[in-house]
Amino acid sequence: MTKVFLTEAINPRGIELLRTKAEVILGTDTNPDTIIKEAQECEAILIRSAKISREIIEKLPKLRIIAKHGIGTDNIDLGAATEKGVMVVNAPEANINSVAEHALAMIMTVSKNMLFLDKKVRKGEFGARNKYLCTEVKGKTVGLIGYGRISRILAGKLKALDVKILAYDAFAGEDVKKAAAENGTVMVDSAEEIYQQSDFVSIHIPLTEETRNMISGKELSMMKPNAFLINVARGGIVDEEALYDALKDRKIAGAALDVFEKEPPGVENPLFELENLVVSPHNAALTHEAMIAMAVDSSQGIVDFFLEQQPGNIVNREILQKI
Repeated sequence: MTKVFLTEAINPRGIELLRTKAEVILGTDTNPDTIIKEAQECEAILIRSAKISREIIEKLPKLRIIAKHGIGTDNIDLGAATEKGVMVVNAPEANINSVAEHALAMIMTVSKNMLFLDKKVRKGEFGARNKYLCTEVKGKTVGLIGYGRISRILAGKLKALDVKILAYDAFAGEDVKKAAAENGTVMVDSAEEIYQQSDFVSIHIPLTEETRNMISGKELSMMKPNAFLINVARGGIVDEEALYDALKDRKIAGAALDVFEKEPPGVENPLFELENLVVSPHNAALTHEAMIAMAVDSSQGIVDFFLEQQPGNIVNREILQKI
């Protein structure tokens, strides 16, 4: 019987779906050597945060498909998978609303000093209400870096707050421009315009070699001193050392991060010393609803593959020429 290897646990609905076509094996940890040992007889792997390197792909002779529980596939060596004829699928629609909601929550949290003031009240410093004034979001400009699925949902939610929405997308085609126009979003010609004009800059792009450290000292220096940076995309897009300097010196008002260059970040990370920073543990996508959807959608890709039907969300589409 076909065997599917899970590097980490997923919602039971996804497991039930997989079991209609395969035996499911749950790994004991995400160490590469463990994955190689335990997945030897498996034709499919479904991953969450585990990294699937070239070594793993090359040492699993029966592997035919890798499914990502979510959108980002930066933890999979796509080049190696394609070379070895291994299809990679993901679940691009499953968690987009959850992530958009998280970005919106972060915008509201930093603008209202919510976590900072929470700590003050708990310490008996009720007078902080007069000392630390908050920011009204109405009438402000929110700039979106990237205008994919998540950005568009976020833009729709932001409209209710009566803000001006700008977006920059390096790969914007006519479909993107049309979606922006329908959503009340103004597309701009450069990322620089986003940094310079926005009161809130929210990042919604994948981590690639081109986007690594895309937002560093130069970009942060373009931002308004009363602006906030929001990152629910991927760690590594923002240069954390440069962000630390910008926050410490109050070159920008604050930031909110769901993702980090190194995950989990060390407790000694200097960013954690700062009071004008809000953080969460890369959990923007981890709602009850999204966990079910990610499990089912990624599992469906594997099931479709073994039913000899083309999965709907193939990441390395060039693989179709090899199978």
